[in-house]
Amino acid sequence: MLPTDDRDTILSTEDVLETVTAIGDRGRLEVAYAVYAHPADGLTVSEIATEVADGESAVSTRVDALVAGGVLAERMPCLVDPSVEGTEYELTEFGRLLLEEGVLALFDAAESVRDL
Repeated sequence: MLPTDDRDTILSTEDVLETVTAIGDRGRLEVAYAVYAHPADGLTVSEIATEVADGESAVSTRVDALVAGGVLAERMPCLVDPSVEGTEYELTEFGRLLLEEGVLALFDAAESVRDL
């Protein structure tokens, strides 16, 4: 039995796999990392497109996939500056954990192995 098949866990196996699938594409990973690495609390699709040097249409599709996978979320309307044009997105706690303890930790481990 997989650990996420336990009835006491918050996420099901399908939830975890959907999140991993969402971040498993290079373009979506770049979008998630751009949101993670940016000093602002949230970014619009336009700002993300500038960060990853890609078109807003492509970025919008990637953002939608990351939201569906639970990696990104729309910021709460009460927290968004009214002068911001468009919806802002931020990493979910699970998305942040997946990046920091998963993907980025693997990059660090690969760097360490390369240095050996």
